[in-house]
Amino acid sequence: MKFYIDAHLPSSLKKVFAELGYEAVHTTDLVDGNKTLDQVIISLTGNNGVVISKDGDFYQSYLLYGKPSKFIYVKVGNMRLKALKELFMSVAPKLVEQLQQYDLLELHADKIIVID
Repeated sequence: MKFYIDAHLPSSLKKVFAELGYEAVHTTDLVDGNKTLDQVIISLTGNNGVVISKDGDFYQSYLLYGKPSKFIYVKVGNMRLKALKELFMSVAPKLVEQLQQYDLLELHADKIIVID
């Protein structure tokens, strides 16, 4: 499983997934950086990648076309960087576990919602 972190989230989240043994890429790592089109990110994920984003366009694409094949929709509102990193550090193992069974998750500040 490889994680693709969208521009609306900090690149430092890569470390959270790397510490769990997963590869993670932020849009800043891509050729077009934060200007990378959503469709390009989706095509990079293939069948084993997971997009993590606050962007509702990915959510709509998932609902309409089933792409990306796995998606974590981050719905935490505005948070300080430290709080966001702490949230991801505390829930990342659970997210990975849930992604074994489900393709669409919503991450809120106080819960993870599985959308089946």
